[in-house]
Amino acid sequence: MSDENIYLKRINQIRDILRQCSCDAFLSFCPIETRYFSGFTGSDSAILITQTDRYFISDPRYDEQARNEVFNFSIRIIQGNIEKEVFNIINMLNFKKIGVNPERINLESAEKLQQNSPVELVSLKDELYELRMVKDLTEIEKIRTACKITEKSVYDCLRFLKKGVTEREIAARIDYEFRLNGADGSAFDTIVLFGKNTSLPHGKPTDRKLNKDDIILIDCGCIYKGYCSDLTRTFFCGVERDTQILDIYDTVLSAQLKALSALGPGVKTNDVDNVAREIISSKGFGDYFGHGLGHGVGLEIHELPRLNKDSDYILREGNVVTVEPGIYIANKGGVRIEDTVLITSNGYERLTVSDKNRLFIILPP
Repeated sequence: MSDENIYLKRINQIRDILRQCSCDAFLSFCPIETRYFSGFTGSDSAILITQTDRYFISDPRYDEQARNEVFNFSIRIIQGNIEKEVFNIINMLNFKKIGVNPERINLESAEKLQQNSPVELVSLKDELYELRMVKDLTEIEKIRTACKITEKSVYDCLRFLKKGVTEREIAARIDYEFRLNGADGSAFDTIVLFGKNTSLPHGKPTDRKLNKDDIILIDCGCIYKGYCSDLTRTFFCGVERDTQILDIYDTVLSAQLKALSALGPGVKTNDVDNVAREIISSKGFGDYFGHGLGHGVGLEIHELPRLNKDSDYILREGNVVTVEPGIYIANKGGVRIEDTVLITSNGYERLTVSDKNRLFIILPP
């Protein structure tokens, strides 16, 4: 399917939602939603989609870019305030009900809209997130490429591991490799942790230096043509290891593999979370797995559906999610193993495919 047809399909889908919710138009100032429906990769802009028309509004900085990227929209490049132009169109067309994502429109913009136009704002949050949860083939291929770049970058950086190198240095190296390998940038702040610092599930890289016998946790992802990847691997320095850390690693790997095997269309997300949680609990580490099993991935690094004990979303073909159990013990260390996976018609496909067996890295002298 051509890019033009992809965006036309999405426009038709949002129009179906507008009809179901009795809305005159859908309005968004959010760059993520603008990109999803129009193809525009810039920032300051707005889209207004009606049953018969679609408007793209931006300023002269994006004139050439918008005309090269935006499909099937009436493009309005204006001097001055973008919001004011949106209000003028809404008033000109005499709209009464405007659909928005309340999580993506700030309070000031919403208040200005209602002050300048006699409209009712209707939340389309659930419908919009539901729409974006199921990825089409072009989205899947972009995520697949992002995953390949991420894995190549991480494993290429292992050669820079040496005694005395800092967490911060390796994190910076991974971010640099992302760009070299064709990514737009990092999907989130790259996490590189050594030794006891690995007990922090979302720890930030510091100036801590790598020592022989440390464990190493790397959690990172890149953006490729707007789409994200997410990967976590835990490595060992040397070969002499604390047996408890080895047991923790094997437990996390077992939980991750079992959770992966439970994936498929029609499966509830909290059931998958429970599969991993039961294995970790059965080994006595239940109190040390404090986060959900995973999350959706797409134009944003954290999307719906969530895989946790409180989420009962039913997985569908085309969902892209992470599966990332972990065990973290303060002053000891932690292990997390994470893959980005695609839900297929008969199960799942790993989009991050690197080996997860124990990897021992011998540091150069």
